[in-house]
Amino acid sequence: MTVLDYTELHLETELLWNEISVGDSVMLDADLYESNTFKLHKYQLYEVVAKLHSMAPEASFLVVESDITGELINLHPALLCSYQSAATPVSRA
Repeated sequence: MTVLDYTELHLETELLWNEISVGDSVMLDADLYESNTFKLHKYQLYEVVAKLHSMAPEASFLVVESDITGELINLHPALLCSYQSAATPVSRA
């Protein structure tokens, strides 16, 4: 992967990260495993419960709750196949 490819991928994932809000639903196109443990199902909607922003070159993540383990999982936006905006936006007090 060239520097240009990495920069384009980073820019595209940052744009996607900015488009998705807390309360939106995201879907992965493949099952997610971490340390040989099954964490998330493919083609299932997961609600975004938080967003973690990092400065380049570090990646920013979306946080969802695993329906398998109950733990919070950091998702890189490049792992997503689709997302849906929340019917009612989350309000912050």
